[in-house]
Formats: sequence, structure tokens, C-alpha cells
Amino acid sequence: MKFMLTALIGLLFIPFPFCYAQKSKKPQLLVYGTGISAYTAALQSAKSGVPTLWVADTDTLLPAFSKRSVALEKKPDLDGGLWLDVLMHMAQSTTANDSLAQQVKNDMNPRLFMNAIASSLAETANLTVIRKQNVEDIKAHSKGWHITLASKQKYNLPLVVDASNGEELIKLLPQHVRSKENPLSPVSIMKTANMRTAVATGFIADTLYAWTLADVLSSERNGLFQMNDWQHAYGDDVRFTAAKAAIGQAVGATAAYLAFFKTTPDKIDVRKLQSEMMNYGMRIMPYADIAVSDPHFYAIQRFGLSGIIAGDKENGTYLFNGDAHVRYAEIQPILHRLFSRSQLWFADHQGEFFTWGDFLSLVKFVGLRGNEVDKAIEREWHTKLKFAGEFDTTKRVTRYQFAVILDRYASPYVKAVNQEGTFVN
Repeated sequence: MKFMLTALIGLLFIPFPFCYAQKSKKPQLLVYGTGISAYTAALQSAKSGVPTLWVADTDTLLPAFSKRSVALEKKPDLDGGLWLDVLMHMAQSTTANDSLAQQVKNDMNPRLFMNAIASSLAETANLTVIRKQNVEDIKAHSKGWHITLASKQKYNLPLVVDASNGEELIKLLPQHVRSKENPLSPVSIMKTANMRTAVATGFIADTLYAWTLADVLSSERNGLFQMNDWQHAYGDDVRFTAAKAAIGQAVGATAAYLAFFKTTPDKIDVRKLQSEMMNYGMRIMPYADIAVSDPHFYAIQRFGLSGIIAGDKENGTYLFNGDAHVRYAEIQPILHRLFSRSQLWFADHQGEFFTWGDFLSLVKFVGLRGNEVDKAIEREWHTKLKFAGEFDTTKRVTRYQFAVILDRYASPYVKAVNQEGTFVN
């Protein structure tokens, strides 16, 4: 599915093509490398509707998984996106499941893995794979990059991703063309505004990191993306494959955005980019206590990206803590930024914890809704909403319930943010 119309995604999260077809299959993006980051970058770009060329210098794609069974990280289950698709294909499952993914990761069978990769590549339009080819030369030109392969094939492309382990393309360029390496950002020190612009998260070693759009763009120079320390900090260490896959997918989506919309990095719409990745299963908010199989998984993801209630940072993990009750004081300031009308509502309502009665009053006020909301929630409490207990307007509202209902009836995720995470009026 190509990039989506921002308004429809934000309001309904229903896939809707930005345009119906690409007129030309001439490659617009080249990805170079053989690791998991190269795979997810190339695949995401192609799935986003951009004709993509993936060049690998070996005959075997992703060689780290092709020779023997390996066991991957034992961190909280944060697998997502195109990487989780591979794991589910290996498990012969059509639905995403964290427990099943962990079972597969305990013993990554090379034959099953390569079958999953081959199947994904075969099913992906807009993607051409060239194996056993080194890039012999790369030169900047007025409209991007001129690439020459060892076979003397030549390509002119506006965008290039160097996902090779040794930064092989970057080494062919003058020093001044290379981007500066930026330190990784642990989630434990990130501010709420930064988390609003996150595009990938994952564990490397014992630390949970987040990569914002600004982090990804810091690696870009004139349409050339390099992985920097993201890709190379731990070399070929397969234990951190989930994080590397997420980074690759984020870089691929970002580069594809530039190609698809023929725009510049400063014009990237954060919400449109995040929505495109979530449309392909990306797990951006790293909540360790929200399973990917949760019926409201993406409602919680969108709510988290809105930054209304910050996640709890506990013992190196990031938790949503959905059973906690929602206080007036913790959400009043941010709701004023999201919904200016909320100031009028709070002027007439005071309290410590939200009850369902007050919460529904607020939702209807800021979402411009009527009493049909109350009736729908009571009717769907156990069926579509799958909430525990019984509907009672005097009971306190949990974070989980607050997120699901606000996302459904007021859509805070639609509120645009700039690349620094500040709300745009």
C-alpha cells in the first residue's frame, strides 16, 4: 500500500492510496547491503510504492541467518513491522503474536528463514534484487547519485541507502559528504515531545533506544542515508535484530517518502510517515505490556504518539500501565493544546480521578459528539471494545479505556506536530 492520505489515516486508520499507480518502474531508490536493515529498508520502500533496487554483494541475502540456527534476544517482546512478518511466516501464522514470535526466535531455522524472505520478496512489487554485485563507484550529481556496479551497470537515482556493515558506499565518498554520527537516545532520558516523533524503537544490549525522525534525517546528506552507529555499533550481532530491522524500516520509509512525494526532508509530515509504517505493522511505541495481538494495539500506539500520558519507565522497560486510573491533573494541560475547547469543559468540571460519567462528557465536548457515544459504548462494552467488568458511569476510567475511547471518538493523533514534536496550530 502506498503512502496514505493524512486526514483519513488519522481519523479512521483505513488504508487509502495516495495515488493509483506509478507510471515508471525506473528505480528511484537504491539500498546497498546484506543485513536485516537492508532487507527492511528495501522492502518498506517498495511497499510504499517507490521502485526500489536492492543491491547485495553476496549471493545469499541475509547470510547471518542462512548457515545455522541462531537464538535471538531475550528482551521484552518488541518485535514488529516487516521483521515480525518474517517470524510469523516462519511460524505459519496469519496473525501477529508475541509469544509465537518468541518461540521462533529461540531457534531460528535457516531454511524456514530463507523461505520467508524469498516469499516476501516474491510478493513485493516495485522491488528488484541484484545479487553478487559490489558498488564500484558513487558520485553526486545534480539530481542525486550516479552509481556504478562492478558489472559496469550504471544507475542515476535521487536516493540511496547505505545499509552495508562496513559503510562501503560512504568510504567511496569525500569526507565532507559524510554525515556526523549522533549518539543513540535511550528512551529513559527522552522527553514527551521527542517520543511524539519516534519512528523506531528497540533494545540494543541492555538499553531500550528510540529513533526520532530527526535522528533518521541526521544521517541524510543530499539524498544519501547512512546507518552510522545504528547499524554498526554491534556489527553482525544477531541478538539485536529486532532493533536493526526497525531502524532499517524507518530509514526505508523516510527515503521512500522523499521519493514518492518528490519533496525535501524538512517537508516530511511526521504523522503521515508514522501512519505509513504502522500500516505495515511497525511497533513504534515500545510498550512492553501491550501485546501486538491486543485488539486495540494501534489505538494505544496512536494515543502514545500523541503524548497525552507519558509511558512509565521501569527497570529498563517502557510500560503503558493500562490499569492505572486517569487523573485530571495529568491530562488537563496537554488536552488544552490538543483541543482548545477543553478549557471550557475543565472550567466547569473539577476532580481527582475521571469517572466514566465525566469522561464521556469530556469526549463528547471535545469530539463534537452526541449521546450516541454513551449508547454505543454501553452496547459494545464486551463485544467490540472487549472491556472487563460492567459499564458503570460512577467507576473510574483506566488509562487503557481512556486511550481507546479518546482515539475512537476524538482522534488526538490527527493533531499535527512538527519534526521537534511540538503541536502545530
